[in-house]
Amino acid sequence: MGKITATATVLMFGGAVSAAMADRVNVASDANVARSVERLNTAVEAAGARVFTTVDFQRGAASVGEELRPTTVVIFGSPKIGSAALQEGQTMALYLPLRILFFEDENGQTWATYDEPTAIAASHGLSANNAAVLQMKAALARFSSVATGGGM
Repeated sequence: MGKITATATVLMFGGAVSAAMADRVNVASDANVARSVERLNTAVEAAGARVFTTVDFQRGAASVGEELRPTTVVIFGSPKIGSAALQEGQTMALYLPLRILFFEDENGQTWATYDEPTAIAASHGLSANNAAVLQMKAALARFSSVATGGGM
């Protein structure tokens, strides 16, 4: 692909990327990544949900001799809520179980970041006000708040 074609492609799809970014929620944390992840795990388990796995990208990078600021994704959920959503829109499974990314930015600030479920629901055949989607939205807001020191 030539330089002009690549630039035109970036310009053409730039609007779509910007729109998608608007549906991403970023919450500043008062703790480092490890502590924020620990808080999330505790809150999820206390709520009767389950942490399925944690992906530590910094550790993965180190295993191949690369450096990366702390970057961890926690994958968690409740099969009861997820199943209700999947009964109406099976492709929503691309976003389930729920996940929150915790990362340290270049200034040392830790962030909890997740995609807003009501914003992606329609592309999976679910309405934004679907009960399961609203439960996912509430869970992500509640858990990210607890994980970042906001309480709840």
